[in-house]
Amino acid sequence: MKDATISKTNQETKSKKTSKNIDAGYVPLIKHVPTDIAPDSLIIDTLMDNSQNTIYFKDIDSKFILCDNALAKQFGVKDPTQLIGKCDYDFYSEALATQKKQDELLIMKTGIPIINKMEQGRNGEGDILVLSTSKYPLYDYHGKIIGTWGTSRDMTKLVKAEEELAKANAKLQALSLIDDLTSLYNQRHFYDCLEITIKQYTRKRLSGFSADFCLFFLDIDNFKEVNDNYGHIVGDAALRFVAGHLMAHTKSKDICFRYGGDEYAVILPNTNLPNGKKIAEIIRHVIESSPFTTDKDTIQLNVSIGVVVFNNETVASKLVEKADAKLYQAKHEGKNLVR
Repeated sequence: MKDATISKTNQETKSKKTSKNIDAGYVPLIKHVPTDIAPDSLIIDTLMDNSQNTIYFKDIDSKFILCDNALAKQFGVKDPTQLIGKCDYDFYSEALATQKKQDELLIMKTGIPIINKMEQGRNGEGDILVLSTSKYPLYDYHGKIIGTWGTSRDMTKLVKAEEELAKANAKLQALSLIDDLTSLYNQRHFYDCLEITIKQYTRKRLSGFSADFCLFFLDIDNFKEVNDNYGHIVGDAALRFVAGHLMAHTKSKDICFRYGGDEYAVILPNTNLPNGKKIAEIIRHVIESSPFTTDKDTIQLNVSIGVVVFNNETVASKLVEKADAKLYQAKHEGKNLVR
């Protein structure tokens, strides 16, 4: 950036340019500041040289008649005077330039400014810019609109920071729904999903459709013995092993959860009770038949599963109670069963 102190030569040169514009019918920017305190040219030059926001003035045809250094830098131009006589079509896409022209025509027609409008364009290096732009009518001393003037602030860094924050928050939100150990959804998300599913199927049935979904609870049989005999690291591996089979042997529309401890839950949309039990039996059999091996041992894992079908329950807890009762029945009747 140039030194804020303007040389006498620069002042004289810019004063001549400003006077030329005034002679051509354009109004001076400062009307009420005593010239012995701050000459018009000094105030104008200070703004145009040092503002971090772009400042520009346009004639009735939306061509630039005065621009600051910030706008020149944005367009990749060294000298702001190189912008004089040019228009937005020389720097922006046709779509954006057309929108800007329409805004300025509206301002000149109504006299109503446009404040803090978010615009997206590119700078002289081709980088995307997000700008907060305000535009106003430009009047002569007789109150006649002779063009527009405006200022814009570069909001790119702020917008990018907000986007990154939104992504981070979305990631945190997703992580808050995932069980760290098994990568299945957690219990918190289970209840949210089950409540939503109950409402969806209630609406379907009230609309006259025949619609079923199943819920099953699965528990690893004698899991405490695995932890006691082989340690918690092996126990954690066993939990991941079962979770992997749940994901591998359910459909993409089915939703798998680690409910807590060694207990899992699965929601099976568009599934009646016979088919729900069939899916549960496949999973039970696969886990029973698949060796769970560690560095030293092969451990037999079995699971018990309780399956229920939606029966117009109005809250999730009622359906959970029924699935839990079926799971208890499978345990009580000998384990390694589907009930």
